[in-house]
Amino acid sequence: MTVILAAVLAGGIVAVGGGDKPRQAAPAPSSSPPSPSGSVFPDGPDATAAPGRTPGLVIVGVALSRNSTLNRLDRTANAGPWTVVVRRRDGSLGRNGAVVTFPVPAPGPGRAVRVGGVAGSVGEGAITWPAGGAYARIRGDLPERELIGIAAATVVVAGRPTVEPPPGFSVAATGTSRPRVLSEARYGSDAVKGAAALSNGLIYTGVARGGEFEDRLYAVKAQAAGSVHGNSAIVTSALGGNGLLAWEPAPGVVAYVGYSGGPLTDQATAALHRIAERTRLLGTEQWQATGPQTVYQVNDFG
Repeated sequence: MTVILAAVLAGGIVAVGGGDKPRQAAPAPSSSPPSPSGSVFPDGPDATAAPGRTPGLVIVGVALSRNSTLNRLDRTANAGPWTVVVRRRDGSLGRNGAVVTFPVPAPGPGRAVRVGGVAGSVGEGAITWPAGGAYARIRGDLPERELIGIAAATVVVAGRPTVEPPPGFSVAATGTSRPRVLSEARYGSDAVKGAAALSNGLIYTGVARGGEFEDRLYAVKAQAAGSVHGNSAIVTSALGGNGLLAWEPAPGVVAYVGYSGGPLTDQATAALHRIAERTRLLGTEQWQATGPQTVYQVNDFG
């Protein structure tokens, strides 16, 4: 099931896509004070995304209302699975690359394929094969022979996948599959100038680490969508609300702007672009100063 990244404002409810019922994510008290009403951040450079830290993302010049920022904390993320993001030289977020995940469930029925010296299975847009006493999976938009080459170059060390990338490829990020923290800010579209194409619903910004986000971009066949702040962007209606535009401001760090309102149209995508170009990353101290609420949940995009 696909987790909607932006919660309904009241009650900390996380909406779930498809025919599933909404899931209650019980808020836990935060050590931070309530978010001050009227917080506005001026234009400026992005904060540096420090290793292992998840920055925040705000829309420049738009006031943050009280309790409009949120940290979604997954206390089980470090228990696995783990991912390696591999990109071709011309790759970017969700384009010309692949994500290796370990461990994953055993594959269902599929077409047989050889991965190195073992028998793998092709099915549901991915290749799964036995590794490290369990199963590993690779998903991407590369030709199958390139995916098999990356899979064959994967070994499991101490329960985590490692990849010696074939020539022409590099490892873009490694770490947990699920993000330990999702940092999100929520805005009413009436407060965001130029958001009329988003049907006057909820607009949210967020930042995440972890390979599962990119794995899902491949799974839902997200579309290339120009660039944001000079970084290649991708858009989809399958990962949250009605539409979501994502880009990678730093290796292994995914920023996104999404909305809940009307359908994802060309006009809505253009509006998301305009908003995304007005965003900036906040360092940990600035983000915590907004008083984000903390919600404990499983940050699962799958």
